[in-house]
Amino acid sequence: MTTVKQTWRYIDEYDVSGAYGLATDEYLMSVVTDPDYQYDGNLRLYNYADYSALCGRFQHLQAEIDIEQCHKLAYDISRRLTGGGAIIMGEDQLGLCLTLPGDQLDFKSTRELYSLFATPLIRALKKLGIQAGFKSKNDLEVQGKKIAGLGVHIDVSGAIQFHASLLYDLDILAMLKVLKIPIQKFDDRKKIWSVNQRMTTIKKEIHQAISMAEVKDLIQKEYAEYFGIKFEHLPISKQEKKEIKNLEDNRYRHADWLFQYSPQEDMTGMSLHKTSGGLLRTYIGLKGETIKSVLITGDFVGQVDLFRTIEAKLKWAALDPEHIRTIIHSAYSQEPLDAPEVSEKDLLHAILLAARKAKAALDYHYDGSCYYPNYKSMSS
Repeated sequence: MTTVKQTWRYIDEYDVSGAYGLATDEYLMSVVTDPDYQYDGNLRLYNYADYSALCGRFQHLQAEIDIEQCHKLAYDISRRLTGGGAIIMGEDQLGLCLTLPGDQLDFKSTRELYSLFATPLIRALKKLGIQAGFKSKNDLEVQGKKIAGLGVHIDVSGAIQFHASLLYDLDILAMLKVLKIPIQKFDDRKKIWSVNQRMTTIKKEIHQAISMAEVKDLIQKEYAEYFGIKFEHLPISKQEKKEIKNLEDNRYRHADWLFQYSPQEDMTGMSLHKTSGGLLRTYIGLKGETIKSVLITGDFVGQVDLFRTIEAKLKWAALDPEHIRTIIHSAYSQEPLDAPEVSEKDLLHAILLAARKAKAALDYHYDGSCYYPNYKSMSS
């Protein structure tokens, strides 16, 4: 299953900021492939100070997080290296980051990594009497309720970063204040009820008192046993913090990083479409019957290179469903995926729906036109 080596570094931190938390995870990923680094892997368990609102790598930040409200509440804002949806992290949410050189592992796809790295976490929860399992490849659920979100990123050197956000506890009202989840149309009581039906926490699931420190200790032991390694406790040094500060300033607090995947001003059409791989938020700009630009964002965890290829091929393409379908199919065919998160049909639907809204915004009358002759039957 694995060929991991024997000595990993263990780091336990409390009260970190959003930018520092993510920058430290990236730093630990960057050094783990250095031949002079003394450890064969890193496990970091940490909690955030107050709250930080973190969007997924491929999300449109302004659409997912209420920036003005975060500023009022003094919540930190940042963007992860890993995909998935927007979350809040505070003292009652446990951040887990595992970094390893990819050449230590025998795997064929990132899908295998989710199962491999999450297994010790599942075992730790089982020791607490919590039966957790995969709902999708990047969520752990307990009887249909999410208790942890997962993410994987592999950098150009082959180093792997595995993220998990585990809900020890959760203040739903704090979350609803800053995250623009797709139930905004409901009143506060209905929003709280809806979130309660979708999420759970360690505190809700067990019938005994347990501290965050005890949860961390249990998780560390399960990782040591599962991978057959030993841990050495070594905090982040002053010199390392200088390098991490550079990452904070130049990436995780920098506008270019935070506001990437933001639509252009002339993208007047936007669609929301839920797929098996996550929520697609697709933007489109038109010039008459021609596509000026397309932006595909969302809480998916992969396929981003495929989507960027499709965006490029659609630029200045004719606004014709069959032509768009052909471009999408060609791109998918050139980058075959065993089990794509987002299907060709779902992506086509999202783009055409955004186009309909863009045309409506430009006061075009499209019903029954030659450009959408099959749209109603296709989307039904």
